[in-house]
This record gives sequence, structure tokens and C-alpha cells, in this order.
Amino acid sequence: MSETVGQAIASLTQAIKDSSCLTAEDALGLATLIPALHQRLAPDSEAGPEPQSAYQQDPRFALALATSAEFAAHQALRTQIYAAHLIESTAANTLAEGELDAVRAGTVDFTRPAQRTGQRPPFPNCTDLLASWVDLGHFEARRRMDSAHHVLAQFDYQHQRYPAQFPLLAQRFRDSSRPPAEALSVARRLGTLEPERDEFAPPTTSTVRDDHGRLLESVLDAEMDEPDAGTRRKAINLVLKTARDQQSEEQPEAQEGIFRKGLRRGLIWYELGLRPIRADLFESGLAQADNPRSGAGQAAREAFTDEQGDAEKASGDHPDFVTDEEAATAEAPEAPPIAPAARRLNAMMLLLELNAKRLKRLLDATLNRAADPGSSPPDAADLDLPVINPRVVVMLTLAELEGRAETHGMTAHGFKLSATDLRQTLAKARIIPMVLGGKGEILDIGRSQRKHPGYMRLGVAVRDRGCIVPGCTMDPERCNIHHIWFWSEGGVTSVYWSAMLCDGHHHDVHAGLIKVIPDGGVPKVILPSFIDPTQAPVRNRYHLIQTA
Repeated sequence: MSETVGQAIASLTQAIKDSSCLTAEDALGLATLIPALHQRLAPDSEAGPEPQSAYQQDPRFALALATSAEFAAHQALRTQIYAAHLIESTAANTLAEGELDAVRAGTVDFTRPAQRTGQRPPFPNCTDLLASWVDLGHFEARRRMDSAHHVLAQFDYQHQRYPAQFPLLAQRFRDSSRPPAEALSVARRLGTLEPERDEFAPPTTSTVRDDHGRLLESVLDAEMDEPDAGTRRKAINLVLKTARDQQSEEQPEAQEGIFRKGLRRGLIWYELGLRPIRADLFESGLAQADNPRSGAGQAAREAFTDEQGDAEKASGDHPDFVTDEEAATAEAPEAPPIAPAARRLNAMMLLLELNAKRLKRLLDATLNRAADPGSSPPDAADLDLPVINPRVVVMLTLAELEGRAETHGMTAHGFKLSATDLRQTLAKARIIPMVLGGKGEILDIGRSQRKHPGYMRLGVAVRDRGCIVPGCTMDPERCNIHHIWFWSEGGVTSVYWSAMLCDGHHHDVHAGLIKVIPDGGVPKVILPSFIDPTQAPVRNRYHLIQTA
């Protein structure tokens, strides 16, 4: 740090600490200085984004700057909401036009009282003033005002002040160690569930409760303690969706189906609505179809072509201005990689093609052989089909099975079942009792084979539900079974010494970045110290939360 800049920063920091109360000029001076500092840190717009100084080529500086910039962005968001609150609390829309001109020009004399207009105000309300003053759209200004009501203060029609609508979320918003955007987002979504307040009724704090009678804000506040962002977001979505469904009078079974939504951007769009038990079967099929190690997954990764397109390519036709020699030596452009959504669609289309073509050939061959026992069996090539075998796994407790619980089980992909779905599933399902965590029920085949058999993989999948690294969303169908006690070091094939890991995290374990421990039969991971300095064993909760 240069001596001049270092001394200036130290002097400013000390002056702020010594000032028990800032003046309006001081506060605005600091507010003006902050964006100027960020502009100085960012690259010159004319010079471009390339580093201009040696320290800008240091990756350690990049990480440190990212940390500081993130913290500054959090504080800036708090200041934005606080500014919206002050505009409303001071009724800034009633300022005289001369005062507005002085504020815009930066010539305000804060030693004298503000002058209010005695006529119709320039702006009918504070939202319109905020939208116009900082060039926001009306809806963004309305969102900031609503956020101020959620976490700072509310006002009635007589401009009397009331506490924030969501006190617990207000505490999270003010906590400088937490990102405020999440608290504001949860507050906005929770606000849509609150009953509409009469224009003349006094504002109140949160009133919505869940089906257990708990204040919904308290439930959300507890879920927001989850350290992993992805798991936390999934849990919050579930709580809010469940509450929204409770307020809805629609029967979900009546809404099930495939709905054509029309032409948009050159594509025909469909909307699919499934009951939880069918959705889990569908998810299982999609996960298997997207697995690169399966035949269906490999076939789905090939670009979709129709017969007409294939015939045109095979015909060798080309425009008149292209010679035969040029056409023969021309190379087709490399196809772009297939996106995950397209892979899943390809897998579903393959199933339709199999039903229309290959299965018909197999049926014809089978019928011909039945008519002529001496005929040859169907061609082996026809039997090699890239198919998937979707499977529904429903997990429920003994209390749920006996009808003593309020819940009705959950599928392997996190879908909560209704009582009707559970009854229909049990009527045609094979019930496999599994005692997870018991001492005498551990499945173990020692070193007789390295690969886990299907029943053992099912046991691990039911326990882990997917990759056990916190925040990982990989489905169990695409995960590997990892030997916690390495096979190369004398490990055994057993449920106790096994854990589910996706390909990426499996490589991280063998590279020494992540450590897996059995922890009494429910494996946990120890993340790198630069991610988790506490080095506490942790486990992924993402798959344990029901899908919202």
C-alpha cells in the first residue's frame, strides 16, 4: 500500500470511529466516495478489462477483491432499502419543487428545515418519487418500498409508523454477516401469502401459519440456518410451496396431464403435470436416460435426426455451384454439444421410436417363429436396444405404513406422497424392510467382489439419496458407490463402508481434496480447509428435503 493512500485510509477510518454522529454532509460525502472507490478499482473503460498493474495479475488479489466486493454489494443493498424507507418516513414526495432542484444540484443547506409544498405535490406518492428520482421502473421502486415494509417499518394511511412486517427476517436483514438479498427474497414471497390488509386497517406482523400451527416466518427462519445455499433454497421453496398449496382449493389430480401451450420461438411448447408417484417414475427415467454410462444415455447424446434428413445426406445431392470434387472433400460442421434438456428429450423420443419400429420387428420375428418352429431366432442386433428401466422407490416409516403418522411417505427423488398415492403404491408394490443405522442389519460381502450388487446399491441409495457432498444435486442413478475404505488398501464391499458420490466428487476424494468417513454407518465428508476451516464432518441434506 502506498504511503499516501495508506495514510488517507487510516485517517478516514479513525475519523469515522471518532465521530459519534455524522452530519448530513459527512454521510453524503461517504456515500459519494464509495462508488468512486469502486470505479477506481474496476478497469478503465477505455483500456479494457486487461490487468494494468502487477497486483491485478495475482489470483490472491482476485479472491480478496471478490470477498470485499461481495460484502460491499450486501451493504449497498441494505442502503438501497434504507433509502427507500427514509423517502417514505420523511414523506419526501411532499417537498417543494425548489428543494428537489437543490437536492439534484447538490446545493442543499441542511442547516435549515426542509420546505414542503402547500399545493399538490409533484409526486402523488413516495414510490413514484423513487422511480423517477433514480430512474427505476415503477415495479422495481414498488419492490424496494415493499421490502422496506417487510424488514424496516410499516406505515398506515395516516403515516403512523409500525414495526416491520417480518421481525425475524428483519434481524437477518440487519445481520452484516449474512447476505441481505435472501432475507428480502423470502420476505417478498412470504408477503404474497399474507391476507390483504384493508386500506384503513393498521399494519400487523406476520400471521400465516403452517398445517402444524407454527408461524410460517419461524419455520423459514429455521430453514435459513442451513449452511449450504442449494439445500437452503430447496428447503425454503418447499415450505413456501406447501403453504401456497394449503391456501389453494384445487384438486391436484384434476390438473394432471400434458398441455400444449402453443408455438413460441419456433417450437411447440408443452406443459407436463404429474402426480408425485408418476413424477418419480418420470424422474427415474430421465436420470437413467441422462447417464453417460448407459446405452440410452449414449444414444441420447447423439443429435436427433429424422429419416428424411438422413436420406438427403445419403443421396449426396448438392447445389449446382458446388462441384462433385468440392462436395466429396467438404467436411460437415461439428455439431454443438447436446444440452441436458435435449438429451432427456432424445431419450423420450427414442422410446417412441422403439415402440413404432424395433419392437414391431421383434414382434413380427416372434410371430414368424411361432408359426414356423424351424425358423431362426430374431437377430441379436434387434435385441440390443438402448432402453431404460425406470424404478420407483418409496420410503416410509412404520408409523406411515400403519397410518399413525400425518405424512404418507416420500419417493427417492423427494416427492411427497398423498394418502391416495400411498395406498395405490402399496397395493402393487414389493415392500422391502430396511433398518438404517442398525447394528445387525449391515450388508457385507467382504472382498468376494469389488462391485456392489444391486440390492446393496439400493440400500446405499435409500440411505444417501444421492451424492453425500453438501450442495451436490446429482441423482442416485448417476452416482458411483465409493469404497470409504479404499479397495486397493484392503477395503471391503459393504453398506457400512460405502457412500454415494457423483463422478466429480468421487475424483476429488481420490485426489485427496475431500475425505469421507463412515461415522457409524451414515457416512459424512470433511471438506477442504479453505472451504470449511472448522473441518467438521458434514452430510448433504439436499436430497433429504422433499422436492418443492
